[in-house]
Amino acid sequence: MRFVVLAPLFFAIPLLAQTWTQLPDFPGTARDDAAAFNIQGNLYVGTGREVGFGLTNDWWRFNTATETWSQIASLPASPRQYCAAFTVYDTAYVFGGQDDNGALAELWAYYPLQDQWLQKASLPAEARSACAASEGWGYGIVATGMLASGEPTNEAWRYWPVQDEWEALNPVPGPARHRAAGMPGFNGVVVAGGADSAFAPLADAWSFATWFETGEWYPAPALPEARAWLHGASNDLVLLLGGQSEPGVLHADCWKQGNTGWEALPDFGGGPRKGLVVLGQQESPWNYNCYAGLGIDSANVRKKDWWKLDVALAIDEHAASFIGIFPNPAKNWVKLKFPAGFTGAKVHVSDALGRSVFDGAVQNNALDVSSFAPGQYVVRGISGTSLVRGTFIKLP
Repeated sequence: MRFVVLAPLFFAIPLLAQTWTQLPDFPGTARDDAAAFNIQGNLYVGTGREVGFGLTNDWWRFNTATETWSQIASLPASPRQYCAAFTVYDTAYVFGGQDDNGALAELWAYYPLQDQWLQKASLPAEARSACAASEGWGYGIVATGMLASGEPTNEAWRYWPVQDEWEALNPVPGPARHRAAGMPGFNGVVVAGGADSAFAPLADAWSFATWFETGEWYPAPALPEARAWLHGASNDLVLLLGGQSEPGVLHADCWKQGNTGWEALPDFGGGPRKGLVVLGQQESPWNYNCYAGLGIDSANVRKKDWWKLDVALAIDEHAASFIGIFPNPAKNWVKLKFPAGFTGAKVHVSDALGRSVFDGAVQNNALDVSSFAPGQYVVRGISGTSLVRGTFIKLP
């Protein structure tokens, strides 16, 4: 594979203060290897193997504003664990996993407004579990995992929600792996760590550059230590937490990726853990929260605690990765304010389904949106190998 040297895939974000705070426990049974996703300020956790060693299909919602839990519709399928989950706009997708009969290839979509699950097209390949998954721009990516045959894979697949179709991508470089972390980085989808066919942990990391759309995977900074059962969260701040470095040796450390590699954050408040849930939530331009809990501790006890890492961000550095859009909401025109030094930008605008509605240059940083249908839009500015983005609402 030919590799291209890129600008750093992640903007450095100075960390001003961060602490772990314990929140109300997850109200379901204690469990490990659950699936999780977030949609518009709500976090969702479900499936997994519970404390009685049974599998589960129940799902729960955590409201980050009120810090309260509530139960939602259970997955209308067999109880399972090791599922992969990703979100595309306002819909979540839960893929694969393993039930009492073995690995699965099913894909289920969750619609939060209707509190409804609908089955979608199954992966047109061998069933698998313990995959890494993440959203791209209007699609989801499922990569690596443990096949039904008992062998790991480095296959990668892209799911297009509008067409309800799967597309094979180039495989993730390096050894075939399972139990890797998957998450969206600022400029691409990241697959990090995991275990090989002998369950030996891995330290390499790879990024699928979604905005270059070359179809290639590029090397990302390697982890500070080889880890399997590693879990990641991202919403412009990329975090990895916990995992296992060798049988029986679990960890509580938490890392963030910056321009020069991985940087340490405070250890997870619940102690060493694997099989836990990690989710990220951007609370404001100045504040990022990581939520984590559940999993198995060093005494092999399944847990149901729930924690938040509060990270204060430097305003000027964080703002540098975003486009200012005014007015917002808008009816006819929006003005785009790019960061200082961001010149010659090509502008791309997509709607809530990922469809392109504008691609090109704008004069005087003014964008005519009068012909756009009402709804939410994502604006991306590309200048060389730098990327900034923003969102706005188009009024009727």
